[in-house]
Amino acid sequence: MLFTSSFSENEINAYIAKTASYIKTQRDLFAENAAPFSPGQFEVFKPFFSEAILKTTLFFQKQDGPLENPDFLKEINEKGIHFSLERTKATTFIDVVVFSGELDAKIQFHELVHAVQYQKMGHKQFANKYMRGLLRTGEYTKIPLEVNAYNLQEAFMANPDQPFSVEAEVQKLINENKF
Repeated sequence: MLFTSSFSENEINAYIAKTASYIKTQRDLFAENAAPFSPGQFEVFKPFFSEAILKTTLFFQKQDGPLENPDFLKEINEKGIHFSLERTKATTFIDVVVFSGELDAKIQFHELVHAVQYQKMGHKQFANKYMRGLLRTGEYTKIPLEVNAYNLQEAFMANPDQPFSVEAEVQKLINENKF
C-alpha cells in the first residue's frame, strides 16, 4: 500500500523539515556526552568503514529509557503510519548514536551505515529520503535507507571476515538514485 497519496506535498515537506530539525537538535543534545569507539571496537569495524567514520561517530547510552516520539511522529502515527522511536534499540543522529540497553556488533554496524548515509547526503537530504521512504511505504522496514542498512548489516553478520566498503556500497545506491 502506498501512503504518500494520503499526504499533500506541503505536508510531506513540512514533515521533512521537522525531521531535519529534530535530527540536528537531538545530535546537538547528545553529542557533548557521547563517547567514541574503544580501540577494540574500532578494529572490528575497520575493514568495513573509513577511519573518518569510525573516529567521528560517537555513542551515547540513554539511561532513562528509549527516545520518546516527537509530536510530528505522533501525528504520522495517527494518520496510519506506525513508526516509533520508542521501539528502536538505537537511533543515529548525524554522527551520534543514541541507544538504551546494550549494543551488540550487529546494531553498531547498522547504525554506522546510517552515519555513512548522513555523511554522504547531509542531514537534510537524509531526512528527505527517510521521511519520503516512510510516507511512501508506510513501514519502517521498507524505507530504502533502512533496507540498505539491514542488507549491509546482514552481509557483515554472515561473514565478518569478508571486508567490503560500506561507503562504496552507499555511494553506489546514491548514484543509482535508489534512496
